[in-house]
Amino acid sequence: MRRFTVKSLNEDLDATLTSRYDTILVEGEVRDLKTPSSGHCYIALTDQGSALSAVVWRNVWMATSYRPKIGDRVVCRGRLRVYVTRGVYQLYVHEIQPAGLGALAKEIAERKARLLADGLLDPSRKRRLPPFPSVVGVVTSLTGAALQDFLKVSGHRYPSCKILVAGSVVQGAMAPSSLIRALELLIEEGSSEVIVLTRGGGAKEDLLAFQDEMLARAIAASPIPVVSAVGHQIDTTIADLVADCVAPTPSAAALLVFPDGPAYMQRVDEEMFALSGAIVRWLRRQRIQLGHIRARLRHPGQRLKEIANTREDLLRRLEEAALRGIVKQRRSYLAHLKQRLWSLSPEQVLSRGYAIVRKEDQLMTDASDVDPGDTLVVQFRDGRISATVPSN
Repeated sequence: MRRFTVKSLNEDLDATLTSRYDTILVEGEVRDLKTPSSGHCYIALTDQGSALSAVVWRNVWMATSYRPKIGDRVVCRGRLRVYVTRGVYQLYVHEIQPAGLGALAKEIAERKARLLADGLLDPSRKRRLPPFPSVVGVVTSLTGAALQDFLKVSGHRYPSCKILVAGSVVQGAMAPSSLIRALELLIEEGSSEVIVLTRGGGAKEDLLAFQDEMLARAIAASPIPVVSAVGHQIDTTIADLVADCVAPTPSAAALLVFPDGPAYMQRVDEEMFALSGAIVRWLRRQRIQLGHIRARLRHPGQRLKEIANTREDLLRRLEEAALRGIVKQRRSYLAHLKQRLWSLSPEQVLSRGYAIVRKEDQLMTDASDVDPGDTLVVQFRDGRISATVPSN
């Protein structure tokens, strides 16, 4: 017979459980749940009067989005071990989910397959969002924090945009039909350029409305681009798959939909400053060029005055030329007359051997005018002599 110590027996049982129950799924109801300061979670699971202790170590518990409550029926995945120190066995949990999630996951996968077959998951269907929307529609709960987060970011980022809110139930059995109706209202209203379908964070079961196939088809059929912003979940919903854009939170959706108004205003100011400087420099160059042109140009009146002065100068010169011609002509004529006069002058006659006889300063042309005893002055070419007319 094999003999054990308490410790060796507990260790042997631990090795046996580890080898046989290394990774198992255990379903049960949460009867008790404790989270001491160590950060670990201790759960008591029950089922049909039977109980099992489970431990969720701190690192696993902190990474778990689903937080069960007493009375929840859950499925835990983990390893069965013996706690050697106390000689009790317990389930060391690696993952915890609501019971029935496996069947739901299968149904969601089937919905995705149908949507894929109909081409609704084709990335080429995705539409671009308008860069500067004037009207944005929002489908969400009117009382949730998601709407306030969205409005806060939009008011800071792009306050000039009009926001239309269609209130909707976002959780529970009535949520899918409520979301679809709110989406249809915004589409019927017709002024929205983009529609944001959003809610805050929650556990997987809280977001089941956004896994609805009819809602997915309504989003795909929307003539207006749709942004899915189903908050704070790593998992992708069917609504995310068919939407034109996806944001992880309502605030992120606002950042995606609205342009950065302050940044654009700053850029506009910078561009206006640069444009003003360019205009000033251009005007300065034009002013300098205009000065050069103006220096080469004269007033038409000044030009006309110069033309008039030139005309008067030309007329004066023409008159002077005409006068000079007349004077020259007259001088030529006078020279001709002078020549003729010279040829007829007494001096010219004397040079040919003739003499001029005067009596008492009177020119004697006839001999009968001379009496005996008269004193005559005879002028020759080279001088004069006096002579007395002899008596007969």
